Amino acid sequence: MAHLRPKHLTCPKCDFSDEIGLVIGVGPSSTKGDIPYRRFRKTGGFNIGLTADGSQNGTLICPNDGTIVWTNQSGKKANLA
Repeated sequence: MAHLRPKHLTCPKCDFSDEIGLVIGVGPSSTKGDIPYRRFRKTGGFNIGLTADGSQNGTLICPNDGTIVWTNQSGKKANLA
């Protein structure tokens, strides 16, 4: 896991902007060519998106208008056999 420099996000509808913290990584069983995951670590002023049951869904939402401004990206294995 590695921490990236803060990323500046701006809502495309209302121009609300802030910086979020990101982490990337591939996990302990990674192999050459695996694509790392990308997840937010710090939300800045954005809200965390939730599912109907209250669990996090991996998105960040603009606090002003509800627009999704970030979605976590899953890692992918290079050699899916």
